[in-house]
Amino acid sequence: MICTLCDTREIEYGSLCASCTRATHERLTRLPRLWASLESWLTPGTTGSAQYGGRVRLAEAPLPLDSEVLDLRAEGGIVGVLEDWRTALYETRGWAQPERAASLGNRIWIAAGDLDRHLDWISRWYAGEAFGWDIRRLFQRVHRVVQPGHGLDRPKPTFLGHCIAVDPSGVICGAKIFADMRTAVQCEWCLCVYPPDRWLALRHFQPGNQAAPDGLQAAAA
Repeated sequence: MICTLCDTREIEYGSLCASCTRATHERLTRLPRLWASLESWLTPGTTGSAQYGGRVRLAEAPLPLDSEVLDLRAEGGIVGVLEDWRTALYETRGWAQPERAASLGNRIWIAAGDLDRHLDWISRWYAGEAFGWDIRRLFQRVHRVVQPGHGLDRPKPTFLGHCIAVDPSGVICGAKIFADMRTAVQCEWCLCVYPPDRWLALRHFQPGNQAAPDGLQAAAA
């Protein structure tokens, strides 16, 4: 038999090979922390006065929220996938369904841990393939949010900083900027371009340091 997830390694029985089982274990153990890390993506950007030598403060809500972040953190997102599989597992094994915790964060930790504890059985379960694919896709969705601009099998780009372009009202863009030597570095929100000779300035004028240089004033207009 061939592993139904990687479609490469031979297995004597079941659905998942040892390598895919280990990879699924890693994803299950990381998902709760990744869910928690998504909270920082609910309020991207900064705002405040951009006077020379001054400091900037965090924005209330300078950029529109990413709907993917909202979907992943909501009831039907990460927690929904994990709890649906835990329900299927318990039903298949004839166990009474456990009570749910009060908060989404606790529910994710509990469901992910419960599934991970039974991963050896799941790897031999007829539904193990579908489970492995669901966890893999879920992990990839979260990973694309917290590590934008690259795939799971490509080198991580360098995080340059937050966009320091300022519009005429004094609002700093604040979107995340990643270096990519294959393409021009441009803010995806305000479209401000950062050629390599401006990267040091970008890092120097990050929020909490000095104000943006005059050349970037009104760049987001």
